Order: sequence, then structure tokens, then C-alpha cells
Amino acid sequence: MTSERSASPSGARLSRAVALTAGAALGLGTLCAAPLAMATTGDTGAAGAVALAEDTAAPSVTLGARSVEQGGAVPFTATGFPAGATLSVKFDDATLLKQFTVGDDGSVAGSVTAPADASTGGGHWLRFLAPQTSVRSEDLTVTAAAPAPTPAPTPSQTAQPTPTPSPSAVTEPAVKLTGGREVAAGGKVSFTLSGFVGGQDVTAKLDDGEILAQWSDAVKADGTFSGTVTVPASVPAGRHWLRILAPSPATSLKADITVTSPKAGGSGGGSAGGGTGSGSGGSGSGTGGAGGSTGTTGGSGSGDVAAGTSATITAGSRVAAGGRVSFRVTGFPAGQQLTVKLDDGKILGQWAVGSDGSYTGGVTVPADTAKGAHWLRFLAPNPPTSLRADFTVTSGAAGTSATGATGTSAADGAASPAPAAWGAPASATNAAGAKAEITADQVRPGGTLHITVTGFPAGEKVTVKLDDEAILGQWDIDDSGTREGEVTVPVDTSAGGHWLRFLAPNPATTLKVEFTVVTATDRAAASSPTSGTTTPDTPAGTLAAASVESLVSYATIAWSAAAAAAGGAAGAAATTLLVIRRRSAAGPAAVA
Repeated sequence: MTSERSASPSGARLSRAVALTAGAALGLGTLCAAPLAMATTGDTGAAGAVALAEDTAAPSVTLGARSVEQGGAVPFTATGFPAGATLSVKFDDATLLKQFTVGDDGSVAGSVTAPADASTGGGHWLRFLAPQTSVRSEDLTVTAAAPAPTPAPTPSQTAQPTPTPSPSAVTEPAVKLTGGREVAAGGKVSFTLSGFVGGQDVTAKLDDGEILAQWSDAVKADGTFSGTVTVPASVPAGRHWLRILAPSPATSLKADITVTSPKAGGSGGGSAGGGTGSGSGGSGSGTGGAGGSTGTTGGSGSGDVAAGTSATITAGSRVAAGGRVSFRVTGFPAGQQLTVKLDDGKILGQWAVGSDGSYTGGVTVPADTAKGAHWLRFLAPNPPTSLRADFTVTSGAAGTSATGATGTSAADGAASPAPAAWGAPASATNAAGAKAEITADQVRPGGTLHITVTGFPAGEKVTVKLDDEAILGQWDIDDSGTREGEVTVPVDTSAGGHWLRFLAPNPATTLKVEFTVVTATDRAAASSPTSGTTTPDTPAGTLAAASVESLVSYATIAWSAAAAAAGGAAGAAATTLLVIRRRSAAGPAAVA
């Protein structure tokens, strides 16, 4: 991506014009009424769309053989993977066979050994995994291993039969948690392995999903290894497990753990095991959510809160008024109606709890919510269930807050700060229906952007990168293909145009959403016209000849000739398209 700055002193500055002409005779068509706020990108674009940037080549794997004996070697060549990353190869998405280092050109060649106990027949495959990259090989057929020839016994062998080792001489692989099974979210878990093979690599995963740590040539000659992993602070309270994996020979062990809230939840203190509310509207204790959110019983209704019941704020624990708060509840009454209230007052939403007792969703904080501390109340009947999760409104309306303060926050007494992100939503979709969206297209360095993906591969992991380089976050996609979260723009990000890249495997999905980074100085200058008065931010997508210096990220003007006369997309292939991108008030417009 390059950046250009117009030298024209006039108010209407053009940073780039691209004309694509097709046909011998074209007449000037109708001016498009709705300019595009950003370019839609993805694996495949819709007919007639103009892509402003090309996606990188998709990773691929070629096997050197489509059939292998039990315990035999399978050669392969992989290309298009992240340079310098660790490439893990798994058999049937279950057994980790071996790991390799990807070359600077994104390729790696090698071979892996099929498990000696693999079932014979077709329907097998190899999975090639690297950060935000997953490729499944073509089908692999496993055949029975040829029996090894039995050498003729020597006289000494016939004279002295081979002794049979006693069962006690064989040590089975085992894992032991050395610090106990209970750990707070964000805490550490230590373990010791025994019965492994010296020199084996070791991988530790959480809930058979996220890799927590990897060690190369870790197992000692005596078959032991000791390690420590950190449980992510975002993990919800409840039952989880560590999966310990090692290749050659393939070894997989599971160790159950219980994750508790990182701090006491609710009035009277929370605990991993839940608690009991007493009396109508009484107070009690329940399971708190991860990331500092809390859960309490009481409020409306009474009764027991079962172990494993939790309400967790997964994104938006600090949010501006009018922003989005994402949550997840577990252990609630299956099939019952979940009601979410703000500060035990206004109902923000109602949904049906899933058959597994969980629900993932989000609510919008009313735009008139006062700055300061607030909470969400999660309610369900049969049996009565009530939990509370706290969050903070960072900037909001003046007035009475949840704590009774009037006007500015009682904590600091200062006026509400300018928002860290503002503007209009921006999104990208592809032909398969996948969509990635951010709630604001302008942000300060160090600010957060709320993201939502829909139509993505269910059960896979979505990775969000800044400018196709730094990884800002990774999340598991739920069964509906949806995930919400927040990413923080690094404080050293330069002012101007940037983009978020959304990636997911199986099938490979990549979408690009553009936004603008604006410094506080640039934003103040842009919102102060020559008259000395202050005007509101101009919504992204507004087209006005007198305001080309406003905070609109991009403005796109399209003239259609033959297509407009014919009507619809049928004539879009024979048009003249002029794309004009306005310079942002933050600096030069980014030209893809």
C-alpha cells in the first residue's frame, strides 16, 4: 500500500483517480447516490466488483504418496505458509506426527510417519497447521504393514529362551498436575510427564483447541518432563482440561482442571462452586466470569445457583455509551428464556437458552447511559437463576450514574473524554456469505475496535491481523459461524489508512476491512472549522463537496454509462468507472 498527498490547495482534494474504460461509445450515466465507505474483499468477489487490494496466495500441500503402510513414511511439500512459523502435521486431526520450521519463502518439504496402529483403508488425511493457517491434504489410504521376516534362530537362541519382561518393567505414559487441579483464569498450571520417550517434542493445548505452549526435544532420557502453562484470562470459569501431545510414538494424555474467576464475584464474594441466594431479592454468591466480570445471585428471584453456572463478558468490559457488550452464559436452564437487564432496570434483550445451557450474544449499551460503573443482570426461570456481570462505561451522557453521581464520573470528576473510536461501521463480505464488520471506521492509536464476524467456518479459529502483519487477536468461531470481540490498535500505529485482515481455515476465508487512524491533534483540528465553532464528526460515507476535509475515511463516486441506461447489474461489465478517494483529515489517504 502506498500513500499520496494531493498538492492542490482547494477544499476538494483528489488523492487518486482510476479510470477503466470499456466499449466504443459510452454516455454519461447517473451519479451513484450511495458512495462506498470501503472496498469489499474476500476469497472471491461479486461480479463487477473492483478489488482495491489482492489477497495473498493461499497455502497448499502436495503429498508425495497417496498410499502408505502402517508405520510408513509420507513425503510432502507445503507452500504459502507463514515464513519462519512452526508447521505442525497431524494425522486425521487427532495425532500430532511432527513439527517443522517454515522457510523464508513460506515453503517446507519433509516426511512424516503414519501411526503404526492406524486403521487400514481409505478416508485418512494429514492436517498441516501454522499460526492462522490450516490445510487438509488429499485423502490418504493406509495399508497393512508387511510382516517382518523372522530370522532363523542361532544355537544360542534355541538353547536359552528369551525371557518375557514383567509388566512392571514397562512404564505407561502419564501426566500429573503438580500444583493442584484448580486455577484462576490467567493463572499458571504446572505438570510433570513420565513414561515418555527421550527427545520427544511436547505440546500443551487447552480443551483440545488453543495451543498454550510447545517444547522441542523436551523429554529427558529417563522419559520425564516438567512444564508450566498459563491459562488465558479470557477463559470462562468451569471445567476444562489440558491435552498433552507428543509424536514418535504418538502420545495423547488429558488432565482435567477447574478454572475459577480471577477475582471474587458479587456481593459476598464469588467461588468456583457457586452459592445459594436466600429470600426474595436476597443477595448471595455465584460463579464470576473471566476478564474481571462478576456473577451474583439475588436481585429478582431466589434459589440455588448450580456449580458451573456463569455469566461472562467476553468483549466490551470497558465500552463507550452506545457501544456493544458481548457475553456468554453457561449452566443456565436449558430451553428457558434468558433476559438481560441493565443495572437491574431496563431490559436490553431476551433469547432462548441452548440445549446445553449456554448462550452467546451481545447487547447495545443505551446511548444515554452515564459514564461510570454498571452491570448486566442475567435472569432465567425454572429453576430461578440470576447472575450479574460488571462493566464500565468509559464515556457517556451527563446525569445520574448507576452509583448516584450526577454529571461527570464520581471517580475523577472530569468531563467525559473524547471517544477512542468513532465514525460509521465498516464491513466486508464475500460470495460465500461470510462477513466481517467493525463498529467504527476511525480510531486513535491505542484505541479499541469492536469486531463481529458472521458466516465464517463453524468451529474454526478466526485470526485478526493489522495490515496483514501483526496479529491483534484470535478467537474460536461458534457453531453458528459467529464471533464478537475487541482488538486494540497498537499505540505506535501511524496516522492514516490501515486495514484489518480476518482469516479462518476450512474453508479458507479472508476478508479485509479498512479504517483510519487519527491522532488526537488531527481530530481536534478536523473538528474546529475556521469560524472557531465545533461541529460534530461527519459520518463516514457522507458526500459533500464543501466537506472533503472531514473525517470521512473514503468517498467513492461512480458514473455508469451503458449499465445505468440498461438498469441493474446486467450492463455493469461495459461501464466507465472513476474512483476518487478523499484525503482523511488525519493525513494522506491510503491507496490500495
